[in-house]
Amino acid sequence: MNEFEQIEKSIKKIPRGKIFFPESIYKKYLVENAVKVLAYLAKKGEIKRVMRGMYVRPKKCRYLKGEILMPGSYEIVKAISKKTGEVISEHGADAVNRVGLSAQVPMRAVYYTTGRSRKIKINEKFRIRLVHINPKKLVMPGTVTGLVVTALWYLRGDGASLVTPLAIKKIHHRIENKNFVEVLKHLDKMPVWMKRVFVQYKNMQPDDPLLIEDLNAYYQG
Repeated sequence: MNEFEQIEKSIKKIPRGKIFFPESIYKKYLVENAVKVLAYLAKKGEIKRVMRGMYVRPKKCRYLKGEILMPGSYEIVKAISKKTGEVISEHGADAVNRVGLSAQVPMRAVYYTTGRSRKIKINEKFRIRLVHINPKKLVMPGTVTGLVVTALWYLRGDGASLVTPLAIKKIHHRIENKNFVEVLKHLDKMPVWMKRVFVQYKNMQPDDPLLIEDLNAYYQG
């Protein structure tokens, strides 16, 4: 078996739907040979180029015959994070929607990153935007606690007056009590102003006027 065949066999062992980077192949084989095999397999449709320097062995949709399933934006940013070492997390606009503080659904794929801000072009069709954020604002990324903290930082950006016990009540109802209890275990990881509003909410009675929603007001995300 020559090296071209070895490279092809190695690539075909990659599970379908899994993103991979050419560097993993360059480490084992001659770069010029690997480039030729990648181009050959891409032409055959065995692999798809997701973006510059990123490929995937595509899956076929079980329900739509012949339809190719490509990785979503979250899978792509996870792969980027693993490669670069930067922390990539939900953007605040997405977080406020997921924790029940906004009904607006973000239409664009935007994420926070501890790396540099940039736009990533995917398949000539859409872009993922990475926005730099101070690492201190990312608490336990990838967890419910991290989602809540991100949402409240974002909400505070629209005005500190929006971060109220009522906002905490909305979060409590959306994420369920067991998850809210987990969030409360990590108050020490939050900034003072955020911790204060959680403590205030915990000490309030359910019928407290501050916990009654004004139907004429709404949160903007």
